[in-house]
Amino acid sequence: MSEHDLDELRRRWGPGRGSARPTSGADAAGGAPDATDAPGAAHVPDATDDDRPPDVHDAAARPDLGPPPATARPFPLPPPAAWNADDEGPGSPRGSIRPPDTTGTVDAPLPGPLGLRGRGIATGLVGALVGAVLGTAGTLAVVRSTPAFTGTRSVVQAPVVTNEDGTATANVVPAVAQAVTPSVVRIDVLTSQGTGDARVTREIGLGSGVIYRSDGYILTNNHVVEDANELRVRLANGDSLPAELIGTDPLNDLAVLRVDRTGLPAINLREEPAIVVGETAIAIGSPFGLDASVTAGVVSAINRDIQVPEEGGALVIPAVVQTDAAINPGNSGGALVDASGRLIGINTAILSATGGSQGVGFAIPVSQAVASAEELIEVGFVRHPFLGITGVDLTPEVADEFDLDVAGGAVVDSVQEGSAADRAGLEQNDIIVALNGEPIESMSDLVVSLRRFKPDDVVTLDLVRDGEELRVEVTLDERPR
Repeated sequence: MSEHDLDELRRRWGPGRGSARPTSGADAAGGAPDATDAPGAAHVPDATDDDRPPDVHDAAARPDLGPPPATARPFPLPPPAAWNADDEGPGSPRGSIRPPDTTGTVDAPLPGPLGLRGRGIATGLVGALVGAVLGTAGTLAVVRSTPAFTGTRSVVQAPVVTNEDGTATANVVPAVAQAVTPSVVRIDVLTSQGTGDARVTREIGLGSGVIYRSDGYILTNNHVVEDANELRVRLANGDSLPAELIGTDPLNDLAVLRVDRTGLPAINLREEPAIVVGETAIAIGSPFGLDASVTAGVVSAINRDIQVPEEGGALVIPAVVQTDAAINPGNSGGALVDASGRLIGINTAILSATGGSQGVGFAIPVSQAVASAEELIEVGFVRHPFLGITGVDLTPEVADEFDLDVAGGAVVDSVQEGSAADRAGLEQNDIIVALNGEPIESMSDLVVSLRRFKPDDVVTLDLVRDGEELRVEVTLDERPR
């Protein structure tokens, strides 16, 4: 492919020139486009530059999801709840009213219409701040099993709900709610202005969290806590405790907090068997500030990829669990559990035309949550791999137009000097068609596949260069932090 052809290919994806989107920055680390990540590195405008450590699912099929939904709008969750409040005071657009106190209950009624409306297909990152759209067609990732859990995670754990014969009951929602609710907390997000006697602290949002370890570690979403000056955790017994932010994993939308309390009821984890479509899924959290709310449904799909709009671009979170259990703003960071009360995911996003639940919610799978939490607790950050290229999708239509013997792939637009890709000999205009033998149909496909690996892993890329096929080995770098 000549430079002229590549220019033509780029122009095809200018604004208003077709449905395909440009994709850049396959740095195997993910996140919104950000020229500050590393000198000379660019990111993926279509939200695909992200990789994931091993996951509990192993989906060989890559179904075509069809075209992605319309562009999402941001979904801010104001401080919880003046339900249809008038002008002044907390909860209106100008302030924040405290929500009804429903601590310790599972059936608090909504006081009235929520007054949250949107236009078009939009998704609310359900803790507060950002939206999410279903992933690009054909980008479902095949992922490895999670490594065995090591170390002492908890002293006190919530009970597992089973029949006397050890099997999960058919109608377990009340029992699961009773067993798991003490392991789910509310997180109040605060900000402060001024100093001394003039210092004013106000609530700017809320989310949910899961007690991960009995010695005070709590797992939640990054988007719940990222704008906080101060965090408080409200336990199921009503105690409100200041929380320390231990670390965040923005690429997987996860964060770990710690409160000064021991003997907490840590949630049980579903480490095996693998989650299957159709099994019971129960969501517990604080939607709209209604603490300890419980909704139930099923696992609708696994290994979905979602695109989360961020400032200046977007982020792909691959291999999430889809559920029809109602998830609403404020549920972010809360628990999605199975019929035995074991954690199968951390609720993170919804696909909605109204801003509220419409039966399509997403949770980060427990395997990823555990992998990120362990790194955050141990070292305070999560290491992600970095390839060091930018590129664009090669569609079958473009391949036909330029008479290429390749139906799909990722066209390298630039190679960062000194990066893993540069050391391996990748060049501009190379077409990446496979990674470790797995076909690569697009840049988004490449990025999602790379997320299975860690820095220093060696991967094999199959390329087409000037019509010739070749194979290179790449030792992945660590994404700059």
